[in-house]
Amino acid sequence: MTTYSWILDSGGAGRGAWQGGVIHEFMRWCRENGSFPSITMGASAGGYAAADVATGTEQTVMKGWTHWGKGNPRVRTYRGRSRFRAHLRDSIHYVMEEKELSGVFQENASKKLLVFTTRVRRSDGQPFCAADRMRYFFKSATRKLPRPLKYLPERYIEDPVIFALNLPSALWSGYVRPLTRRNYHAVIEASCLVPLAMGPPLLPGTLAPETGDPGARSGDRHAVFMDGGFSLKMPMRIFEEDARFESLARWVSADKTVIFCCDPGGMLWETSSRLRCLNSLPSVARAMRENRLLVVSPDHKLEAGFLCVENETAMRTFTRGQEQAQRLLRSDPVRRFFET
Repeated sequence: MTTYSWILDSGGAGRGAWQGGVIHEFMRWCRENGSFPSITMGASAGGYAAADVATGTEQTVMKGWTHWGKGNPRVRTYRGRSRFRAHLRDSIHYVMEEKELSGVFQENASKKLLVFTTRVRRSDGQPFCAADRMRYFFKSATRKLPRPLKYLPERYIEDPVIFALNLPSALWSGYVRPLTRRNYHAVIEASCLVPLAMGPPLLPGTLAPETGDPGARSGDRHAVFMDGGFSLKMPMRIFEEDARFESLARWVSADKTVIFCCDPGGMLWETSSRLRCLNSLPSVARAMRENRLLVVSPDHKLEAGFLCVENETAMRTFTRGQEQAQRLLRSDPVRRFFET
């Protein structure tokens, strides 16, 4: 039987709404046609979307986006960064209730969900402070500018830390950690957090896999956890070349992979800073030629923005994603990908 993995891209609420619409249709079609993914992964909005897919039903995706921007009336009274953070946290806990958690944490060892986070430390060993959060906000805010204009502070040590469902104990490390019922909501939240724009990052203990576990690992002293895209959006090169993730890469290998890329040009950026594009990576190019890799990206301008919390705008963006997915699933290239 052919195994499938899905990689879900990041891009904030706006691109996340498009991605939600697309995967809603792909999930339904793939389940009906015996090609539902057993492996999902992503950072930020992509990590949240990967968790949606891991519940096994597209109803989870619809539940999240029809609720987005509505939420608890108290949440809607917030302003600025507190408002978006409150919406995010409210959404995660509303969408991932016991029914959805049961779908994720069912006894199915073949199901693998990977959520990417970024562990950040100051190179001088001092605690992370408000000025550091401001620098990471500017790093995020300038990510789309030409390289000479990007703000890329050099005083920090960034590491991808991946939390994985059903992770064998032999693979546990400071960089690969278990995703459990205890840390599930916090890991998704950490993966989405851009400092300042969305409030402060999370501390290591918040992401402890079990009650009583301090959560700290080697390198966690004075570290914080934030948006996974700072260190890892697209994992292909790191999975090939970085010894820290070599065993994990073998564990999540699949026959075919679908990448839901939020970049309108289909650019597979390794990180949110957009310094390295992986489209020309030999293994990626070869997989596309051999019909083992399908890249889905927007074919239209997206209406909703990065910090969108307006439900009507998000749902229009979601609906256009659904419509694009329906066209793609009727197309010869996509049918050929799944049928050969």
